[in-house]
Amino acid sequence: MGQQQLLLLVLATVIVGLATVAGIQAFDEGRTQATQDALQQRALAIGSDVYAATEKPDQLGGVSLDSGKSSIAAAAGFGSSATGIPAEGAGSSADCDITSTDPVKIICADDGSDSSNSDSDASTNQSVVVEVDSEGPSVTSINNNTVGS
Repeated sequence: MGQQQLLLLVLATVIVGLATVAGIQAFDEGRTQATQDALQQRALAIGSDVYAATEKPDQLGGVSLDSGKSSIAAAAGFGSSATGIPAEGAGSSADCDITSTDPVKIICADDGSDSSNSDSDASTNQSVVVEVDSEGPSVTSINNNTVGS
């Protein structure tokens, strides 16, 4: 009877261990997806604000897509800084940058983005690139992988 109880105890320990590992992996995947969703939502929100600013007449504070990055950021309501726009919900160091104009390119990254990086060489864990053109904002890259066409 002792060997049978010991075998059941070992089996129960293995099952509990495997369930714990599976739970940790599921939690980590959920956290990663939540961060990615927050980055994408924030990049699209900034893109929508930029697009709305380009649709306004100049007399009401509108800008064109080929205006400078700081002019576009100011017209969209982000002050005069096109870098370091907070990406709430994606982590404490997550932020977004307006990196180019016509089309306006917005890069949001979970470990802070750098306006000198392009979307192809950014060394981030997670990133989203949104471009704003005359038709509006669209996601062009997620984690350096091209989205759609």
